[in-house]
Amino acid sequence: MSDIFQEVDEDLRRERLKRVWDRYGIVVIAAALLIIVITAGYRGYDAWQTSRERAAGDLFVAALEEAEATRTTSAAQTLAAFAEDAPAGYAMLARFRAATVYAQADQPEQAREMFAALVADSKLKPIYRDIARMRLAQIELDLGETDAARQTIAVMAEDPNNPYSASAQELMGLIAYAANDMAGAQRWFKTVRDGANVPPGLRARARFMVSLITQSTDTAAASDAATGETN
Repeated sequence: MSDIFQEVDEDLRRERLKRVWDRYGIVVIAAALLIIVITAGYRGYDAWQTSRERAAGDLFVAALEEAEATRTTSAAQTLAAFAEDAPAGYAMLARFRAATVYAQADQPEQAREMFAALVADSKLKPIYRDIARMRLAQIELDLGETDAARQTIAVMAEDPNNPYSASAQELMGLIAYAANDMAGAQRWFKTVRDGANVPPGLRARARFMVSLITQSTDTAAASDAATGETN
């Protein structure tokens, strides 16, 4: 008797399974095919992306070698053109290098334009935009545009949490010095000299500039006093 009940139970299970399969079988098959397609697509995309990055890396190295060998406007243009279609990481590096080569090739206007674009690029991480901001301010200072340089770098110099704040403060001191604002220059260099966690080389330069400005100010004051006594 137990065999009969077992056979009946198996028949019922098969019947239930058949009804479930008849109802949901197409869904199971579709899901399985979808998984296969997605897996194949992902692997294909991954292989394409890897191949693309390798090709971009080769092109980037070639462009860098040209830039290092010539440091011409043509080399900067090659890097800038490469950046337009390159993967994000290579594109950013190429833009930085192109801007630097423009500066080296005595094309500061093009360099300023490229660094300004990097500063304004919200897709870049803040740390990279800050590096571009530093380079932009340096170029503006070299061009004698002290007001523009001050506006560019002030946001970094005044932020104690910025990892480049000490370098930005030094640059603010140089901008003030170039503008003949000795009081402002001295204030910024003292901030660097007395700041916490300032690299030794940067602190030494700030100490030197404070001493230089103090000596220059004292000499000017003595000269003025001597002139006043003569008159």
